[in-house]
Amino acid sequence: MNPLSLMNRPRFSPLTPPPSPYRALSGWRARLGSDPIPRLLREGSPSILARIRRDLIDDAEAPTANEIWSYPEVKAHAKKFDKDGSFPARTAEKALGSARFATCLSTLRGIDRFGDLGARDDGSEASAPLRKAADVLLASQVADGGIADLALAETPKGRAKAVALHFQGWAVSALCRTGFETDPRVEKGMQYLLERRQDDGGWAWRGVRTDSAARPSSHLITGMVLRALASSSVRRTSREARRAAELLATRFLQPDRYPDRKAPAFWEVLTEPRFYTDVLDALDTATAIGLGKENSGVRTAEAYLRSRQSPDGLWYPGPPPKGDISGARVERSPKDAEAAICLTLRVLVVLRRIN
Repeated sequence: MNPLSLMNRPRFSPLTPPPSPYRALSGWRARLGSDPIPRLLREGSPSILARIRRDLIDDAEAPTANEIWSYPEVKAHAKKFDKDGSFPARTAEKALGSARFATCLSTLRGIDRFGDLGARDDGSEASAPLRKAADVLLASQVADGGIADLALAETPKGRAKAVALHFQGWAVSALCRTGFETDPRVEKGMQYLLERRQDDGGWAWRGVRTDSAARPSSHLITGMVLRALASSSVRRTSREARRAAELLATRFLQPDRYPDRKAPAFWEVLTEPRFYTDVLDALDTATAIGLGKENSGVRTAEAYLRSRQSPDGLWYPGPPPKGDISGARVERSPKDAEAAICLTLRVLVVLRRIN
């Protein structure tokens, strides 16, 4: 038979199978219960996509700060600030202290949100709202570096006694994240924190919960102060940061030494955007400073965090769900899904860093 006639016969099956649309995962993503990145890419906002490109897939052409300021969600957030640079206080902030405290804290949270969106001060007109907000946040800073408007009492209605170190730490972190790390006022704020460490290397609420450096640190306070060191390109590699991170890692999922959020269950309340110390926030901070799988506390926290992935692949804010939800269909609102996408991105950044 003529070989050419065989070549001309119709083939009823391809010589090689078509390429599969599924590609096996490798590395840290292979260890996830399910991979949420395709959904994040499909449903995420422009800032979410930019952070995925920057922090998860190392895209050298990820959007620059100048591009990020053009995103609709960043512009919308900037418009929420008042003309003087402050961010309107909500009921939650007002319940914690005076009107001045509430405004300062809400402005701090507004600045931190810019950091979540990837926006930094680049000197442009677009970033002017961020610069004004930073000035508002630091307006009450005194000579020793403390931000006076962040002073609190033992109770919300009491007379303010001392600067709340946890909120001071969060303020310095937010400013470092958004491009103000080299501002002399931020350095003064950092020094204020370093000068008020406990002897064990962590922090407690000086002037309210204790006046003695010999008392044990609080993991609530330590976790929020440590954000400042972790957000600083210079401080995160310091001995002070390493010592505090190692201390914090011994406290994961343990009761605090002080009455503020003492129960271990507070570790499990994942917040989005972040607020008080929870297991994700603390693990993010500790691993940014350099702790890895060689640390037993990091391994414990990582295992817990993995257990919180929902059947749809996302991580949801709030306490852990009750009962066994494996395979269960849980009704979620669009707002829940939006918060979960933001929280899931934070979780993935931490898991990738560990692995």
